[in-house]
Amino acid sequence: MDGSLGSRTAAMNDPYADDSANSGIPRYDQQKLNQMAAERAADGFQLGFHAIGDLANDMALDALAAAEQAGRPADAPAPPREPDATIVSTPVIAAAPSDFRFRIEHAQVVSPGAFDRFAQLGVIASMQPSHLLTDMAWAPARLGTERSKRAYAWKSFLDHGVTLAFGTDYPVESISPFRGLYSAITRQNEAATQTFEPQEKLTIEQAIYAYTQASAFAEFRERIKGRLETGYLADIVVLDRDITKASPQDVLHTKVLRTVVGGTTVYLAP
Repeated sequence: MDGSLGSRTAAMNDPYADDSANSGIPRYDQQKLNQMAAERAADGFQLGFHAIGDLANDMALDALAAAEQAGRPADAPAPPREPDATIVSTPVIAAAPSDFRFRIEHAQVVSPGAFDRFAQLGVIASMQPSHLLTDMAWAPARLGTERSKRAYAWKSFLDHGVTLAFGTDYPVESISPFRGLYSAITRQNEAATQTFEPQEKLTIEQAIYAYTQASAFAEFRERIKGRLETGYLADIVVLDRDITKASPQDVLHTKVLRTVVGGTTVYLAP
């Protein structure tokens, strides 16, 4: 839908706080975008859009609404499993009105009404919490006070019943999920000297769930991936500490001791 926040090319509804003549660069005409999305949804594609700015996210939601009118949902979708209460505090909810599982990648800055629209359309917010560690040095200057409250707004998405799926955005960011977990639970830079909108912090259980079960749900694989359970893929990492009990700094410095893919060990720490 647009460019990036750092380069001031993310498409905004209002000008940048530090560049009053610039609102970013939308990549599509809305009518054409709606047509393209509807055509692809009618052919059965699961759609995902890159959108950083609040205008870009509004445009993506408009297009996905058009796609849901024209598209056909997945055949016999499996309902999301109820999460274990000791592991997860916010369950993934079924998409509405149909099980398209369309998603918006990044969803970094959204307009005030976007949270409800994500929920109503069943659109997945596919986000990368490690971006905040990079961006918080200059994001407040770009966005200003009010827009910052709706930036990287992980908890607000969950509070509105939106499925939140996490990833790393490698190679743009580090491939390590521990950096993202640290960001999600602290919203602080790695030196712990700066905090960005701390009300949007997640619990470690919510963050792990977003990286695992929710991401499996986002690709219609929740019955085979994302859990340690009989009949699931044996894709496992063994860590050097219990990240559910570790301090945030310890989470950040977690090491992998063993990686198992499909039941086969493919990495052992020296």
